[in-house]
Amino acid sequence: MSSEKQMKVEAVTAPVDLGEGPHWSVKEEALYYVDIFNQNVHRYHPISGNHSRMHIEGGPVTLVVPHAKVSKTFIVTVGRDLAVVTWPDPSKDCVITSYKVLSSVDAQCPDNRFNDGKCDRKGRLWAGTMGATDVPDNPNPHLGSLFIMHNDAKVTKVVDKVSISNGLAWNVKNDTFYFVDTCEYKVESFDCEFLRGVLSNRKTVYDYKTSGLHPSFPDGMTVDTNGDLWVACFGEGKVHCIEPSSGKVKKDVDLPTNSITSVCWGGPQLDHLYVTTTKKGLSKEQLLAQPLAGAVFRVTGTGSRGYPATECNVSLPK
Repeated sequence: MSSEKQMKVEAVTAPVDLGEGPHWSVKEEALYYVDIFNQNVHRYHPISGNHSRMHIEGGPVTLVVPHAKVSKTFIVTVGRDLAVVTWPDPSKDCVITSYKVLSSVDAQCPDNRFNDGKCDRKGRLWAGTMGATDVPDNPNPHLGSLFIMHNDAKVTKVVDKVSISNGLAWNVKNDTFYFVDTCEYKVESFDCEFLRGVLSNRKTVYDYKTSGLHPSFPDGMTVDTNGDLWVACFGEGKVHCIEPSSGKVKKDVDLPTNSITSVCWGGPQLDHLYVTTTKKGLSKEQLLAQPLAGAVFRVTGTGSRGYPATECNVSLPK
């Protein structure tokens, strides 16, 4: 395991409480991400330096994906709802007091909420839920599930008994799906019947306990064009580049905070690794030692690049 000496890590935004769900818009050359419990969607435009915020009233906001066909329109999760919102001018701050619910899930677990999610190459949104806790030693495990919102806006369950649904990624052939349930302390893979969105044959790709990284745990995740996984390691202050075929860490990125939450590729050549972090749960002493906790970091010089993030292609209500 090695760190690349030519890598450069720089904070590009001010800290938020719980940064998550980064999505790079190729069309806008802008990074979207969320601050979950402050119910904010953030937009950072590196070229202009503009940083704007959309506040959504209603509950924790855990992911944001632009709509593929309707401009200034976004699919978000608010609590247990999959919803659509309009941001009149994404370069300016706004407050959203109402939104259209496309679907709600986990009615039997009213304290559940959505967590991580992203779109596959058909524009279907895969998003998972979790119980009412943020720690891996979940006192109420297996309350969540992983869902797909299909292009016709119908929602189906693909994995049940999930504790904290996190990182998602697909290989270039779309026949392997990678997934993180943080409470399992593993990066896992499934055989993916892509056209129908059916998963089978669950396997362990990388085990954080047997690899000696426990009590650190895996969080958000992305894939590069080599097929390697880049996984945010919460608690260790690193992003690990994991080779699925060997189950080994090829290299890692050191961040100036232990609280790493998620990653995505961005920039003009998709070779900038954007990393979200959090200051939630840190003591006063830890915050003094990690003043940039909660910022978004940009990592350059990794020697890798990613694929364009897919926008959501769900049918919208008229």
